[in-house]
Amino acid sequence: MPGIDPLLVLILREAAIRSTLVARLAMGGADTCTAQYFDEKRPASARGAAAVLVTDQEAVDGHPGGTAALLRDPQWRMVIVLAPAAAPGGGDPRLIHLARGDAAVGLTRLLAEWRSAAELA
Repeated sequence: MPGIDPLLVLILREAAIRSTLVARLAMGGADTCTAQYFDEKRPASARGAAAVLVTDQEAVDGHPGGTAALLRDPQWRMVIVLAPAAAPGGGDPRLIHLARGDAAVGLTRLLAEWRSAAELA
């Protein structure tokens, strides 16, 4: 996602992972917010920001339409799904699967890649 520093919206069922990721990402300078549901409104200060959804497979499985519906939702520039093991993306470049155990490292790496691409642009 070159050229922007997105808002990472974390909708994760497991509180420990959510707290760990928010702390780790904040230490890296990322803008984050958490939500309980996919259709929650974002904070007013973040409504114009490009939003990247970070969620887990359990939340996706409970959402009508699953991943396909989330990718069709215009509020999400990208959807990152945490699962027990990383899975292939399925062809849509806006969908990234990360292994739950590698989530902090993987998200930090993605942010660094996006920032590096923005500097080169």
